[in-house]
Amino acid sequence: MVPLPKGDDPLLLSEVARWGDEIHMRRFLAVMLILFGLGLLAYPAVRGHYYDHRQRQLLAQWAEWQEGATPALVEAEGLAGEETPAPDLGRERYIQDNMEGVLIIDKIGLQVPVLRKDTEENLNISVAHVEGTAGPGEVGNYCIAGHHMRAYGRHFNRLHEVTVGDEIEFRGPDATMIYQVTGVLIVQPEETWVLDPPEGEEALITLITCEYSRKPPLRLVVRGRLLI
Repeated sequence: MVPLPKGDDPLLLSEVARWGDEIHMRRFLAVMLILFGLGLLAYPAVRGHYYDHRQRQLLAQWAEWQEGATPALVEAEGLAGEETPAPDLGRERYIQDNMEGVLIIDKIGLQVPVLRKDTEENLNISVAHVEGTAGPGEVGNYCIAGHHMRAYGRHFNRLHEVTVGDEIEFRGPDATMIYQVTGVLIVQPEETWVLDPPEGEEALITLITCEYSRKPPLRLVVRGRLLI
């Protein structure tokens, strides 16, 4: 407790003022440190919510674009006179430039956008096509990478639950493809052969994420073969 000065001694008044300023500064610094700590604790959750929101936006825009891309049957059904809404060209261009389609694995409740490039930003938002590998449905090895997020069900967090015989669905702009899982592997990070195309005319899909049972992390690889 700051002692009260007796009389009007200017030295005492000056000293009291200095003590008061120090107390206020200490309280201010304590509050700032508390707020900074709370911010650090909240940052991962806020960041996760932001990227989840981006992912939901992409899925909604994809669905809207697919509905808009369906050929209009108004006149064919005899409803001449009704105008078909003009397509949103900006949205279509954004979807075409950023998304390949939607990856669905019913067994683990997964439905995520597949982005075109496996950049750090894209992998924070969703899963992404590994550059240099085959495209969806093509002969070769269509590789998709995704983070093993800490939050349950996010990205490839539950990929380890997929087993041989399960189905992987890919919905593209023009077709839906079904792959059947043929193998689940744990490999070292440097084992990039999992990205290689197969021999022959097979169309494969390979899903890749981190596997944290050891340090440094390994890679969990789920591979499937195109059925239809």
